[in-house]
Amino acid sequence: MSNKDDLDILNSIYKNCKMASECIDGITEKCRSEELKDYIQKQRMHYDNSIEKVSKRIRELGGEPVEPPKMDKMAAEMGINMKTAVDSSCSNIAKIMYNGTNMGIVDMSETINRAKNADEKTISQAKQLLSAEERYAQGLKGFL
Repeated sequence: MSNKDDLDILNSIYKNCKMASECIDGITEKCRSEELKDYIQKQRMHYDNSIEKVSKRIRELGGEPVEPPKMDKMAAEMGINMKTAVDSSCSNIAKIMYNGTNMGIVDMSETINRAKNADEKTISQAKQLLSAEERYAQGLKGFL
């Protein structure tokens, strides 16, 4: 087990959840469907719980959570605003969320694949997030 490997993976989980949570904040205010809004708010609650758990674990290992780059946050916010400026329909918002969730799936898959020297507990946390992301993507298909 390598403490550095664990911290790298945990920070990847942290950044993924943080970006997702913040993007959900930006898109929820544009959503007119209460059903979709409720669905993505449940998704957000999971991300927020994950942020709390992984932050605690990072600190236990002597690190500090690394925030997502400001440019990534700005790009995501601008993308959401541009994609919803003309079309804020339920299906378009679901599509934006689906695409964002799939980006999280790719990121977590890459994270797990590079987790060769990490503790099993750390790998398990990444796999739990990946599994949740896959369930969310599946659920969003019903809103497309």
